[in-house]
Amino acid sequence: MTALSASAAGTMTGQLNAQMVLQAGCIISGAPGAGSSGVNFGTLDFGSHPSTFTGVLTAAANGGAGGAGATQITCSTDITALNVSVSGGNNVGQGAAVGTGARAMKLGTSTYLPYDVYSDSALTTPYPTAASSVGVVLPGTGAPFPLPIFGRINKTSVNAMPSGTYTDVLQVTLSW
Repeated sequence: MTALSASAAGTMTGQLNAQMVLQAGCIISGAPGAGSSGVNFGTLDFGSHPSTFTGVLTAAANGGAGGAGATQITCSTDITALNVSVSGGNNVGQGAAVGTGARAMKLGTSTYLPYDVYSDSALTTPYPTAASSVGVVLPGTGAPFPLPIFGRINKTSVNAMPSGTYTDVLQVTLSW
């Protein structure tokens, strides 16, 4: 190995730029990434009740991709509103003899329990069954917040219903 001669030595200075682009977006808190389809928004679980119940039950989305508890969403701070659409599910308009609600959960082939979904916990703004979107204002802080989907069952019939697990599937779309 040969040493550099004094006449060949030199110095070079300059700049190296560093950069990263962060894109506006939202994820289900605790999920590994921001997928665009097949997102697990959890379950609108009304619990377990006697088949003779009558009255109003409420639920909020829980158990999404982030795990147990309320389904939480985290959005970048520059997203201050979401457009949220919720499909009518598989049984739109069924079960009117049992109670009120635009959607219905089903047991077996023909037993329905109607329910509605709303964009606010006060249950004042329902999601249309035609899957048109509802605007939801966000905190704009970058902190997690509950998925803005809340359910309500209003069973008005005093007749008991068959026991079992009533289910429905809703397609949810968030856009910003």
